[in-house]
Amino acid sequence: MVKNVKIDGKRIRSDYELEVYNQITKLLPEGATVEYEPEKIPYTTTHVYVPDFKVTMPDGTVWYCEAKGNGLSFNAQARAKMVAVKAQNPDLDIRLVFYRDGKISGSKRKKDGSLYLQSLWAQRNNFTYAITKVLKEWFR
Repeated sequence: MVKNVKIDGKRIRSDYELEVYNQITKLLPEGATVEYEPEKIPYTTTHVYVPDFKVTMPDGTVWYCEAKGNGLSFNAQARAKMVAVKAQNPDLDIRLVFYRDGKISGSKRKKDGSLYLQSLWAQRNNFTYAITKVLKEWFR
């Protein structure tokens, strides 16, 4: 494994990257340049979100309801998906009903000893939510 080999001030990640770099530099025509990890290029992937329930009110307004189990099933991947869906569809009204106000999986106790709970995650990410039962006021 490559140790402390740097290109453009960045530590190279593998022997193979170094090998490819060396091949490129040998073949590089005069006046051409090569840079190692020169920039960050954002990309997105396409996924499809299938909400658990779609509620259409008598006035035509629509909201979606997602039933979420205990804290373990609401893992980092599920949370990231919900944030991405909301960010890419800001006009959708997505509401979460948690089975209980479970601890966020993988989270550590806060300095005050309290847990990072699903309700706090929902608040921080601007989701309307309920614990255990759908709220009557959602239908008004």
